[in-house]
Amino acid sequence: MSSSTTQRRVHFSEVEIGQKFFDLISAEYFVKQSDDTAVMVSGIGDGVTADEFEPDDVVRIED
Repeated sequence: MSSSTTQRRVHFSEVEIGQKFFDLISAEYFVKQSDDTAVMVSGIGDGVTADEFEPDDVVRIED
């Protein structure tokens, strides 16, 4: 039996603080830090420098 991860698109405002998500625009993974910021944890991201997001930005999370 194989297990597969389901991905779904949500708005940034629906992501929980501390949850990892995939940004469709930058094609990188981030972790949400506050209601309007997240830090990149893949690619060139250092996991420290915050990027701003709008509440209605569409991102992808795994269930």
